[in-house]
Formats: sequence, C-alpha cells, structure tokens
Amino acid sequence: MLPITADITEEWGRLSVPDPLPVIDGLSAATAKVHGLTLVTRNTKDVRRPGVDLLDPFTFGK
Repeated sequence: MLPITADITEEWGRLSVPDPLPVIDGLSAATAKVHGLTLVTRNTKDVRRPGVDLLDPFTFGK
C-alpha cells in the first residue's frame, strides 16, 4: 500500500482529462505511473491511458 500524495492526485487529474476515471481506477493508475510501476488489473479498458503500464494477469502469456 502506497500513500496518496500530491503528485499522485495531480497525475490522477491529468489522466482524467478528457475522460474521467472512476476514483479507485484513477488513483491506482496514477499511483502506478508516478512510481514507475505496472498496474496489474483485469480492468484494462477503463484504465488504459498514455504512460500507464498495464498487465492483465488473465491474458498474460496468451
């Protein structure tokens, strides 16, 4: 668990323009981007944004 920082909330705002992200999805994507992490989720369609690395564990290796 990583803390929500000002950098993360600012990135969340940038990722939400022009299409707003749901709160949890947006914060997760912004946290991953700010920390240079890969976001592991099945919900890739809702969080697909430039600069956010995604991994769907159910399709990995297919």
